Amino acid sequence: MKIFRKIRFQELTKSNFGKYIVYAIGEIILVVIGILIALYVNNKKEEADQLKLQRNHLVLIKEELENNLIILDKENKELHNIVTNIKDLVNLKNSDQPLDQVTEVHLSELLFLPLTRSIEIDYENGAFNNFVTSGNLEDIKNDSIKTILRSWNRKIETVKLQEYAVNEAFDKAVNFVNTNGSLKTVLDKIGLSKAYLEVNDNSEPYSNKFLLRSRQFENILIQYLGVATQLLRKNYLTFKSDIELLIRLIDVELIQ
Repeated sequence: MKIFRKIRFQELTKSNFGKYIVYAIGEIILVVIGILIALYVNNKKEEADQLKLQRNHLVLIKEELENNLIILDKENKELHNIVTNIKDLVNLKNSDQPLDQVTEVHLSELLFLPLTRSIEIDYENGAFNNFVTSGNLEDIKNDSIKTILRSWNRKIETVKLQEYAVNEAFDKAVNFVNTNGSLKTVLDKIGLSKAYLEVNDNSEPYSNKFLLRSRQFENILIQYLGVATQLLRKNYLTFKSDIELLIRLIDVELIQ
């Protein structure tokens, strides 16, 4: 009898131990599943937070780009007027029209913008720089946006280099007229001396007509025209297209 009881006890013990093992394994599996679910939820929350942050950055960048388009269009119009005036000056110099038939008023109207208006986009770039320094650029899933943004500073630098070349030519033209001509005559003849500077016109105005005989001034104008035309027809045009493309891509990204 004792032998049979011992055998029965062992069997019961084995049975309970087996059930315990199964229970323990089940508990472990539930804990693991709970951890995995928690990690999944946490990752999803982090992804949602990251996506929200990216969208906020993209909204700010888009606003900057739209402002820069307005600034670019304004500067482009001024540059177009400058290029037109320089062309008219060069054509006037090389025309058959006698100098005594050229009025100081007409000449001053042509000289005014090329001698008084430098060209430079006052580019807004704060939101873009914040986005880049935050390290979120590499997290953008849209490869087209990412590629353009990676090269954006280089695009801006290209435009600024050409603007610098234009303003160097502008300085040469201004320096030549300051030394050899009269900026005061230009302002007198278009009415800005009294209206803007609140000073009287010269009683004996100095003529700037000799500028139309100067080969040196013509060379300065040709150089000025060359770099200004490059900025107008290529750099500003390309930059405007790049801005418009980036705005469209951001719009598509924001509606997804």
